[in-house]
Amino acid sequence: MLRAELLKLTTTSASKIALGVGAGGLILTQITSVTMLPALASGRFGSIPDGLADEIPSLDLATAGGQLAALSPLGASGGSGSLGIAVIAIVLMGVLAGTGDYRFGGIVTTALAQPNRIRILTAKAAAAGVAGLVTGAVFAVVSAATLLGTLAITGMPVAVEPSIIVAVLARGVLAIACLTIVGLAVGILARSQLAGVLVMLGILILELVVQSIAQLIVGSLPVWAQLMPLALTDALIGTSEAGLSLPAALTGLLSLTAIALTLAAVALRRRDI
Repeated sequence: MLRAELLKLTTTSASKIALGVGAGGLILTQITSVTMLPALASGRFGSIPDGLADEIPSLDLATAGGQLAALSPLGASGGSGSLGIAVIAIVLMGVLAGTGDYRFGGIVTTALAQPNRIRILTAKAAAAGVAGLVTGAVFAVVSAATLLGTLAITGMPVAVEPSIIVAVLARGVLAIACLTIVGLAVGILARSQLAGVLVMLGILILELVVQSIAQLIVGSLPVWAQLMPLALTDALIGTSEAGLSLPAALTGLLSLTAIALTLAAVALRRRDI
């Protein structure tokens, strides 16, 4: 069944479009955030008005922290507090994987071939996880290549240990796989592609709104507000010091993925196909 689910993902136009949009959006984000904005802020693209350089949001690639932020496979502007194109593409790829059978009627054939619905969900989750890992690997290569290329052009040294670079990219790939599976679970729960897309986007946007309101009221981000998908992903990748610790973020994201799959399993078992 895993091979069949992988075949669905690799031959469906919607999945290919989501991956292409995500990769293209990530490339654009990385070039803008890692290459162009720092060059504008430093004046390498020519003179800019006094005081404007301080207003340009750019990474300080001369520091280890700035280079770590640029390494995120979700984009230098991704993670908690923002919603990047790469994140949207990843979760929507999962949603499309979960709703494809319902849209085209393949769920009936799948259930006839395999009456055990838990096995159906397991195969779909495994396929989505594999797709997420492959997508994450592609995104990691894009982020690393953009950073290293920019450092080479500007003559800046790499301020981050190679082992730390590998660890950040590996955690980013794992986070992307988890987000893909969460999207799959939402798609199975919604069944309708339009409803699944709207629900998934609503969850992500609501997280940003809730975090902003919580910070305005409390003055800092409460722990409960850090247990949401984007915040957990950002903390797991570990490109900033803010947020939960790495073990807590890993536990939280895996738990969130497991909860989403459990809800999808209950719904898949109880309702008619």
